[in-house]
Amino acid sequence: MRTNIILNEELLREAQQYSSTKTRSALVEEALRILVQVRARERAAENYASRVRQVQQKLQNRQFRDSAAEILKRDRSRS
Repeated sequence: MRTNIILNEELLREAQQYSSTKTRSALVEEALRILVQVRARERAAENYASRVRQVQQKLQNRQFRDSAAEILKRDRSRS
């Protein structure tokens, strides 16, 4: 797809220092790919953190025979 955009020249020069691309189009495409990867990782991390919080809330009121620290200590001593 062909699109005309106005780019910040200073930012463009700086970005080209970090890239091996030869053209501005390739540089913009690389930047978009990196943005998508970063945002996808951020979303995955937030989803994971949210699931961890949900599990912690479910386990909050449960009584366990041993604490997590005691379980880890026993597990380490077996090795």
